[in-house]
Amino acid sequence: MKGSLPYFYIKENLENIRGIRIYTSDDIPRNMDTLNERFYELSRDIVLEIETTKIFIFPDLMLNVYPLISERFKEVLVLFDIEIFTKRVMLADKASRKITSYYLLYTKNLLKADFNKHFKAVREDDGKIKFTISLDFAESLIRRGVKGIEFVEVEEDV
Repeated sequence: MKGSLPYFYIKENLENIRGIRIYTSDDIPRNMDTLNERFYELSRDIVLEIETTKIFIFPDLMLNVYPLISERFKEVLVLFDIEIFTKRVMLADKASRKITSYYLLYTKNLLKADFNKHFKAVREDDGKIKFTISLDFAESLIRRGVKGIEFVEVEEDV
């Protein structure tokens, strides 16, 4: 990628992923294509039960079960004028009953976002989604103190 700014894959910190269990819901499909097809049929506010370890921190991006982003992450998407569609998801800890708010991402429009160079969804061979972000986007996240995520430089052209 000579002459161009680097791009990064953004992912959850591996150690942190092991610190949470999100109980899936029959109301939310795990398959990305089905989730995107039924996205607008989902209720406006969704509650999912979770279990966490004592060392778990709530990251700004979770992709393990569903594509979930924090309020801080959503603010950066809006700052970069990235058209996103979300549903609010409340994560309720089974032990403490503490509620943490996230947003479920609609990824269909992000997969076809040729016009968008700052934040793109990429489908891997196994069907999972990962996100590619620009250097500017990564810096904006870092300036806002994001937690629990890592950046891996993309080697091929984006």
